[in-house]
Amino acid sequence: MKFNVDGATRGCSGPEGIGGILTNHKREVKVIFSKSIGAADSNLAELLGIMEAIIIFMSSRWRNNQKLVIEYDSSNAVKWINQPHTAPWRMQKWLIQIERMKEKLVGWDVKHVKREANQRADSLANEGVQLQDDILRVYGNDTGDPAQENLDL
Repeated sequence: MKFNVDGATRGCSGPEGIGGILTNHKREVKVIFSKSIGAADSNLAELLGIMEAIIIFMSSRWRNNQKLVIEYDSSNAVKWINQPHTAPWRMQKWLIQIERMKEKLVGWDVKHVKREANQRADSLANEGVQLQDDILRVYGNDTGDPAQENLDL
């Protein structure tokens, strides 16, 4: 399973949004999310986007039998997830939480992708900047249609 994730901001420490799209090996969309995270800096938004993707995946039926691959267009966030000791101290709290969550997954990987490969997640993150209500849409039955899928939330 692959989660493309992104963060978006309006100005320095302005309103921020995060968004992501989970697809399976057939590139079928399984989950999308978009949400506002209030005012934060862009580095924190990047980590919160990854954290949200892991939380959603951990709440799904795939958590016990699928590896999670997260693709992100922020080289800093990818580096910090893969090498937490390189992150600024103010990000350590979030990285510790992410590390604990990753331990509960069957397998995981965080990869850097070019911005062009992450456009759908970028659109969802930009939408999230202005949202009043979070969007979490789960698709089931391999049809691409929204379904009553239980995420155990």
